[in-house]
Amino acid sequence: MAGAERARRQERTLHIASELALVVVLALTLGVSWRDGLASDDDGMVAGSLASDVVADHATGSGLNSVESFTVGSALLPAPTARPVEILIPALDVHRAVEKVGVDQFGVLNLPVNAWNAGWFEYGPVPGAPGDAVIEGHSGYPGKPLIFGMLYKLRPGDKIIVVLADRSRRLFTVVSMTTVPSGSAPPGLADPYGPPRLTLLTCTGHFDKNIYSYTSRLVLEASYAGLA
Repeated sequence: MAGAERARRQERTLHIASELALVVVLALTLGVSWRDGLASDDDGMVAGSLASDVVADHATGSGLNSVESFTVGSALLPAPTARPVEILIPALDVHRAVEKVGVDQFGVLNLPVNAWNAGWFEYGPVPGAPGDAVIEGHSGYPGKPLIFGMLYKLRPGDKIIVVLADRSRRLFTVVSMTTVPSGSAPPGLADPYGPPRLTLLTCTGHFDKNIYSYTSRLVLEASYAGLA
């Protein structure tokens, strides 16, 4: 009887894990682990451009944090340092909190605690500072979208506003959108240099109910337009 009860408990645990996998549809694998940047599972993105020095530079204060100002148009602006706390996408009626996320022991980007919130990769640039700020968000069940479930509807020129902890509002405009296969990532993801820009990530493509996985990742690129 005890063995049968343990078997039932294990079955329930696996069922719960599978249900969670339906919601946890985005896992971004960063090249900061002992796996040499390989995806830890089919839901990951390989981001070979994100080497371990991204985390090291963040910890030591070098790289991005050493940049004090940059130019937008003809204006010289100070680089922001406050972390993002909200994201607003007017065209989609999105107004949600942004959580800080790091990576786990396998180099996989952690997911937001609240499935309706976005997650900012805290070892990359702050939105509005030089480099590529990366924010992830759940796409949700097919037909039951979560925060970034309608991201594909955005068009070039649409606005994205990121509110920082100092209450400044950083305006970005959509430039392009593409998809990459699960287990891959676009070049330059989370680079800590170059013009300020924003990358939004979520899942897309075919959803396989048998393995609880989407086949692709949606990558939205936005350019910085200054203070909102």
